[in-house]
Amino acid sequence: MIYETMRQRIAIRHYPPGAWLKEQEIAAEFGVSRTPVRQALQQLETEGLVEIKNGVGVRVTEVDDAALDQIYLLRLELVALIGRAAPRALAPADLEAIRAVGEDLKRMIAETGKPDIAAFSTHCEVFHNLVNKVIGSPMLKHFIEVLYHQADRYWYGWMERTDPKREIEFLYNEVQETLRALEINDFEAVGFVRRNHISMMLARMADFRKSVKAL
Repeated sequence: MIYETMRQRIAIRHYPPGAWLKEQEIAAEFGVSRTPVRQALQQLETEGLVEIKNGVGVRVTEVDDAALDQIYLLRLELVALIGRAAPRALAPADLEAIRAVGEDLKRMIAETGKPDIAAFSTHCEVFHNLVNKVIGSPMLKHFIEVLYHQADRYWYGWMERTDPKREIEFLYNEVQETLRALEINDFEAVGFVRRNHISMMLARMADFRKSVKAL
């Protein structure tokens, strides 16, 4: 729970890049000893989300443009393998949970005013995790999840400066396309749907990335 909560906070920039995390404060917040906090931080370090400096502290890592290029290059290649690495059908309950995500996104699209980006981020996470249950290869699943969370922080910064309602519509479309593929167990299509949407998102992010480079 500590690991997942802290990972989500890093994703939505509650802990921004460069922030220092204190074991004692986190332990007090969760009402635990420092041991489970230290274990959570070590797992986050393994995934490249923080760096632990002995005698100094724990710092949230930053994602530079070159690193982001590598992250997305790998994501594009790996998600295309979803349907080839011992895929397995989802349980009916998982399919129903994906449909529920779609319904929640549909409601967000219909609402007036600026959408809650943190809530949208949670829907992205839930959908991502459900679809990843298709992956039969533990190694492929691990790498896809690590890369997803590495890119989260940059994505969240971009969402603050783009049209979030439009991005919700894009995710809604991805959910519907993925469901159609899952309902007939076309796992290769599942991977290609995700790859296509990552590629289109990169195209939409291009201007934002240029503006960040210029700073």
